[in-house]
Amino acid sequence: MDKSKYILQETIDNKRLNALMNDVRQDPSEENMVELLKEAAVSTFIVPLSISDDGKACIQGMNNSQGKQYMVVFADTKSYKIKCGGEPMYGVTSKFEELIEVCLGNAAVEGFVINPGFEEVIFGKDMLSMIADTMHGGDDTAKVGEPDHYPAKLHGMLAEFLKVEPSVNKIWVRLMKVNKSGELRWLFILEGDNEGYAEKKDYVHDTFRNYIRQYLDGLDLMCASSADEFASKVIEGVDPYITRD
Repeated sequence: MDKSKYILQETIDNKRLNALMNDVRQDPSEENMVELLKEAAVSTFIVPLSISDDGKACIQGMNNSQGKQYMVVFADTKSYKIKCGGEPMYGVTSKFEELIEVCLGNAAVEGFVINPGFEEVIFGKDMLSMIADTMHGGDDTAKVGEPDHYPAKLHGMLAEFLKVEPSVNKIWVRLMKVNKSGELRWLFILEGDNEGYAEKKDYVHDTFRNYIRQYLDGLDLMCASSADEFASKVIEGVDPYITRD
């Protein structure tokens, strides 16, 4: 089987995007993240492929330390060439919005990681979902407000979570209605009290979702950091639902 048709033909060089990813790695502030998202939205990425002996092409993935699978993409040809280590550079190119659609449409994938082993920035599903809502319909794609009631065990289970996760000190609980579908979801916004939270945010959010899901009366949930632009607007002037004692 001729595999040459899968060899990457384009040369990608996103210098500004790589610089912004470095900035985010060193300082994951809201300002730096917004600038990164703006640049990513207009950039083209490389999606590496693995080609089997019978000629089938598969998108490459990688697992994090918790076993969650992420799609792998590269922001520049140079980084991908180094990663290939002299092996053929199989791949296709894709826009940011296309990457989001692929990840959100695949239940086995938790998001994607850009330039693993180099600048390495991870976009998880919750963030991608919020980005997709903004790209497809603007800020009015969902309404967020105060619930008229809370699940019976919610407060007690959140108190237990705060006891075992010292990096979180405040949690806001809001109810979100997706305008397009009418779907209701719980929105949990977490505030960390030290640098440890920022460093392991994805792990904390994954753990929290798995822990609290069974106590939500059957509704799905989203989880965000209070430092995220979307979340900071939602909780402006709103008291936390629960605070560490």
